[in-house]
Amino acid sequence: MSEPLHICVVVLAWNSEVYMNGCLDALGKSHGVELEVICVDNNSSDRSHEIAEAHPVTTRAIRSEVNLGCAGGNNLGWREGTAPFVVFINPDCRVQPDALRELVQPLAEDDSIGSTGARLYYPSTRILQHAGGIMHPNAMCEHHGVGKEDDDLSRTSRDVDYVTGALIAFRRADLESLHGFDEELFPAYYEETDLIERLKSRGRRIRYVAEAIAYHHESPGLTKDSARFVRTSYRSRMIFVIKNYKMKRLLTSFLPFEARWFCGPFAKGFRLRTLRSYLFGLSFATRCLMRGSRRKRQ
Repeated sequence: MSEPLHICVVVLAWNSEVYMNGCLDALGKSHGVELEVICVDNNSSDRSHEIAEAHPVTTRAIRSEVNLGCAGGNNLGWREGTAPFVVFINPDCRVQPDALRELVQPLAEDDSIGSTGARLYYPSTRILQHAGGIMHPNAMCEHHGVGKEDDDLSRTSRDVDYVTGALIAFRRADLESLHGFDEELFPAYYEETDLIERLKSRGRRIRYVAEAIAYHHESPGLTKDSARFVRTSYRSRMIFVIKNYKMKRLLTSFLPFEARWFCGPFAKGFRLRTLRSYLFGLSFATRCLMRGSRRKRQ
């Protein structure tokens, strides 16, 4: 048999007590891996930290006195580990026994792969939630197969634009060289997409791994398409675009697609919040130019 893969698993919790035991129980049933499980509590008001601290699978439980957001909390977690591969998992995610090994194996075998993501189903169903990510020219993202049953593409491991951060793997060496997640993407959204974009700018591939299977509740703390979700995700999209798109890409790719989207039926009900995100983006871009921090990438 091949040697077990040494993996650091970071579980980032925020008021997640209802999910913690199930997530950690599932991690403890993993096959073919040696785990160090780092649980980070983002200043929860419930018993998330106490549950993680008491669970036998937990290597270390850390409680932050402030909410660091997804990027900051995950950065706190992976820096406490030592394993060469790092998996980030949401506490409302339940891995199947072979999922972690399948997820990390491509990183162990192929240096050209920078990140891997899993096949996710909605809980207690075989309805897909994620089978690889699609990024449109305006940085709007969607998951292949969402809301549908498996098809040939969802059963096929392949290179994709991005993978969701609900269950995602990286090499520690890449996290170190890229300084982890960008904590300006606060409190959430696009932090994994931004890190993936930086890996892609180095010529690395992003891999959807169909054999890595898990079940995920999806955004239990922030209802999808709620006012708060839209405001937060659209602001993060602006930060992502400003930091990662060069002028040519903005003018020839982002703006034409964004204009069509904004005038089309999909933006109905979201146009005012979108306009507000543009104003935020202009303000953020000005701040970046003043401090000279805008990333120079393709």
